[in-house]
Amino acid sequence: MKSARLLGRIAERWGFARAKGGNVAILVALSSTMIMGAAAVGIDLGVAVHMKRKAQGAADVAAMLAAVDLAHADPLARRSLADNGFGSAAATVSLGTYDSTAAIGARYTDGGGSGNAVRVKLTAAAPATFARVIGLPGTVPVAVTATAATAQFAAFTVGSGIAAIDGGIANAVLGSLLGVKLSLRAVDYDALAGVRVDGLRVLDALGASLGLQAAGYTRILSSNASLGQIIMALRVGAQGNSTAVAALTSILNAMPNPGNLVPLTQLDALADAVSVAPGPGLPGPSEPLMSLLSAAASIANGQNQIALDLGVAVPGLLSTKLTLAIGERKRSSGWVRPGTANATVRTAQTRLLLETTLAAPLGLGQLNLPLFVSAAPAKGTLRSLTCGSSGRQVVIDGQTGLATLAIAEIPRSAINTGDLGPDLSQPATLLALPLIRVTGRSQLVLGTNTQSLTFNEADIAAFRVRSIASGAIAQSLTSSLLGSLVLSLNGLGVTPCYSPPCRQPSSRRLRPSISSSAR
Repeated sequence: MKSARLLGRIAERWGFARAKGGNVAILVALSSTMIMGAAAVGIDLGVAVHMKRKAQGAADVAAMLAAVDLAHADPLARRSLADNGFGSAAATVSLGTYDSTAAIGARYTDGGGSGNAVRVKLTAAAPATFARVIGLPGTVPVAVTATAATAQFAAFTVGSGIAAIDGGIANAVLGSLLGVKLSLRAVDYDALAGVRVDGLRVLDALGASLGLQAAGYTRILSSNASLGQIIMALRVGAQGNSTAVAALTSILNAMPNPGNLVPLTQLDALADAVSVAPGPGLPGPSEPLMSLLSAAASIANGQNQIALDLGVAVPGLLSTKLTLAIGERKRSSGWVRPGTANATVRTAQTRLLLETTLAAPLGLGQLNLPLFVSAAPAKGTLRSLTCGSSGRQVVIDGQTGLATLAIAEIPRSAINTGDLGPDLSQPATLLALPLIRVTGRSQLVLGTNTQSLTFNEADIAAFRVRSIASGAIAQSLTSSLLGSLVLSLNGLGVTPCYSPPCRQPSSRRLRPSISSSAR
């Protein structure tokens, strides 16, 4: 205690307790290190953050440019980095696979030189000014990573058919769809089938007809147009082919009224054209005229049956009646990627009943053969696609659904795609003579058939159509159908004898004389 009082008197005597002028200088000297440290953290950190943002932007651009052409990803990425001021920075460019459905952080997998994505890693150095004063390094390392994946899309159309019809039958079927009686020649159908029209020019003509000249394609597509307006628009698109224009004019002249309204959005070819529409006035996608015409006619016809008495359209036959119900038009996928929900397209079934009647010898009666065909839904799935330097390639897994062929007593009113189908259990009357009545029944059910269809650059450029089934198969199936025909003579069963010679004289067994190339 005495020592403390002694030091206080000495300080008071010499004036140390009253002199405070040097305190600020002492405090500044003591806190200068802290001030320089704060400046290093604030200013130098800001410079580093700005450098990282700049580097990240340069890496993003480099990755996106490299993803456009994966075969030349490395030089493209490095050139882009150099153009953005990072030519001397350390960078690595790698190829891999990007899966958007995987968990975040695990979507990119290094593919060792292959895949659908590119990753760019960039390391740079941001200068540090104030950090040097306090002994810190003169640069701050900056590392960024950018990943870009190439997204490739394809569009395809799936349709199913059960018969190829030409000439007079084509007139009858198309005329029934349109609700008119046609007399077009084979050359007219060839012209209609061979012409392609610009989808956007067709929409331009529809816009003018609907009073929507100033509207965009999306607005036009969302409208309804009469069947007559659609045919007139197709005629505008077919300018340059006089035969096709004349055929469309004949159809228009035969129509007593404009026809039913058709929602334009249901015309898949036009919807696809809008989805890839270029700038105003530029050419649009080329679409087959006949497909647009038949699709519009089918939609306008709705679920109504096509009932035709072909008569002289099939020479040599006493009578031929065709009843056709079209379940659904062709379906298009739009622009999709493999593995997505929209990469599978399905079509509904089509049913056909062909009733053929021939005169029996000596005019004693008639021979009837009712043939029923039901083509169940078809399906197409986009499996893979590539867009490389060697050209485009698309692989589609096509599948035909269950199909049924039958010979049975089927009323025409049962040919309707909106129900479960007609009853095929009742035998049909095949031959009616004064004392003889032969009935028969046969049914053949076909399983699904899947086949991969590959379209290369030439196929895509030529709009080539590929099919799974062929007419030869249909003919052999018809032979198989007749070969399994169960006959009845005046109510008594008549079945083939498969072990010649038949050793049971009392057996009423007959074997139809039928040749078939395949079973």
